[in-house]
Amino acid sequence: MSFMGKAGLAVAALGLAAGSVLGAGSANAVPLDQWGALALDAEWSNVGRAVDYPTRAEAEAAALEQCAVDGCAIEVTWANGCLALVENADYIAWGKGADRAEAEREAYLALTEGTPQNLLVNVGSSQLAGGSLIDTVCTSNAG
Repeated sequence: MSFMGKAGLAVAALGLAAGSVLGAGSANAVPLDQWGALALDAEWSNVGRAVDYPTRAEAEAAALEQCAVDGCAIEVTWANGCLALVENADYIAWGKGADRAEAEREAYLALTEGTPQNLLVNVGSSQLAGGSLIDTVCTSNAG
């Protein structure tokens, strides 16, 4: 092989090596945030949910659009995790967390705080708290 051929091969190999090293950085990049939002009207009768949006503002706008009545407002936003809604005869509460279990635990805790008769109840027992799970929504990258 001539000198020019060897030089060309060396340059090509160097380019491939550099590309593989520089390209490897993007595989280890921090994952993008995924946002969720919940919008409600004053009576909690109209609900808008949005999940897996790249920004908080986009999630909030989508939730408000889905709620679709005057008076809807953003109740809660979250990123990279879950939101759980629970209820009992007197109260509706929400909780958010890194995963489904944490969000539901936080929601039941909020439910006991919102209903004084449940303050002494063992947190985490939905039957004892008189509550039931309405829904749990998670972003696609939740733990």
